[in-house]
Amino acid sequence: MGLLFAALTALICGAPTWAQAPPADPTTVAYRGFFPAPQPQGKVPLTLVPHPRALSQVVPVSFGVPFPPGYVSDPKLISLVDNTGQEIPIHVEVLANWLPPVPGAPCIRSVLIQYQDYMASSVPRTYTLRWGKPRQKSMPKGWPASRSWLSITDNSYPALTVKDPTVWALLPASWLGKALIKGRLAPAGTYPAFHWYEEALGGFYQQAINQPVLNKNQQVHPERKKRFGIDYLNTYEPWLFDRTTTIFLRYLTTGDLKPYKFALRDVQFYARNVQEDGNFALLKPGRPPNVIYGNQEALTIAWFFTGLNSLQNASKRVVKLLDRWYPEYSPERTFWTERHLAFHLMIATAAYEMTGDPALLARARHAMDIAVGMQTSPPPGAPKDGCLIHTGVQHSSPVKGWTCSPWMSVLFEDAAMRYYLVSADPRVPQLVLTMADYFITHGIYRRQPKNSKKTFTYPYYMASSVEKAEISSMDWQHCLDTGKLLVLAIYFARKQNLPWKQYLKIYDELVVSAKEMLPKHRTGRITPYTLFPPRKFSWWFRTTADIPWLLNQP
Repeated sequence: MGLLFAALTALICGAPTWAQAPPADPTTVAYRGFFPAPQPQGKVPLTLVPHPRALSQVVPVSFGVPFPPGYVSDPKLISLVDNTGQEIPIHVEVLANWLPPVPGAPCIRSVLIQYQDYMASSVPRTYTLRWGKPRQKSMPKGWPASRSWLSITDNSYPALTVKDPTVWALLPASWLGKALIKGRLAPAGTYPAFHWYEEALGGFYQQAINQPVLNKNQQVHPERKKRFGIDYLNTYEPWLFDRTTTIFLRYLTTGDLKPYKFALRDVQFYARNVQEDGNFALLKPGRPPNVIYGNQEALTIAWFFTGLNSLQNASKRVVKLLDRWYPEYSPERTFWTERHLAFHLMIATAAYEMTGDPALLARARHAMDIAVGMQTSPPPGAPKDGCLIHTGVQHSSPVKGWTCSPWMSVLFEDAAMRYYLVSADPRVPQLVLTMADYFITHGIYRRQPKNSKKTFTYPYYMASSVEKAEISSMDWQHCLDTGKLLVLAIYFARKQNLPWKQYLKIYDELVVSAKEMLPKHRTGRITPYTLFPPRKFSWWFRTTADIPWLLNQP
């Protein structure tokens, strides 16, 4: 139906509306606040960890290095120095570029570095990547990035289709956070007040990769795997909302090898299971292609780190989903949700970041057009609440009238922020502030649970000024993620000298509720890291990892 709609639009209008150039205002304090100051010359340490099966031999080494904007514009100005101070002959290939209106663009966003190295021992070694001065030693040509990657042997993923590199190249979390790989991130431990969040992300990450923190009784439980395991190899549900990007976030905030290794495996498995029409192979037979399983963000992030051609090929298939679910809203549609618009926007934006294709950025802008229109000019009869108003029937919800989903709005704002960083679309900050006003006015309630002396703040699952979902014991599952609606509003309000403490008050209340949901692990009790349903790993943490950085901006 999406293809038909696009064809009809082209016939009537001469060209799809998403072919228009997007607006941009890159001069605002709020926009520029996300970007580190340009640094045309400098260095960053790289920790190289050899694969155990690459030892005692000369092996091809291949790894990607992402750069913040305004750092380097010519690959000839990138060099690699070993731990003795000697420059290594390398081949450098540009994987992606920062493009205007990003500050400092056009410039390099990610490069692939390749060279030959003798792996004498398993001891990690620290090399130095430098930029800003001409490289003295080069290799004449490179090779396919996947050359000599090694099949895995631990059964975490299929050995013949998922591989490890001969060498893992690890960057500091401080670098990864400012390279804007997944928004602007603060390294774990930067803000002690968020230790609870970092501990939770670490614990649930262990559960997501089937290495849960268990007590002695749980370790010998006869149904241990069924009760505490995540069947991500055979079932589709754990992949919803992009588990791979969430695993990457554990690496991006810590710089640790283990999550990086698993994320690289995870993305290869996902890429192998994207079918020719963009559909996810683990979905039940007969289900049509579904845009919410289009995890393009994971493919783009992994491309920055690897340059694997298989990721580009999978991306081309995922992009086809943009024509399988058209984003335009009308009251006559039988099905429409914020999460579908969110993934439509994310696919277009992240694919643009990988390829630089302006048509993809224009399609992302079109998704933003739709969202802004729903906020500012709702359909006849619908309230102007400031959310993406639609009907509960279209949402397959027990709520039948006009309504919105606060937690699915988080998914949309997460995609909108990725779009904002590459577009400087001035409508995004206003969308965020308007959505936050909706949320604190119509999207929350306070309740004292049974057998508790405390009153907690929870988000409604569905809510508008005219109709709300019934209160559910499951509402507390979204205290953590819906806080992002308020944190983004705090950031933009501060940058525009607008009132913001009303957002902080409600955010603090939601944090109190979230902490009740994320208890610390104590020996002898049931692990708090059991994921049910498994997709909540992604809805909790993929959209919220930048909260510590956002809240600590003046």
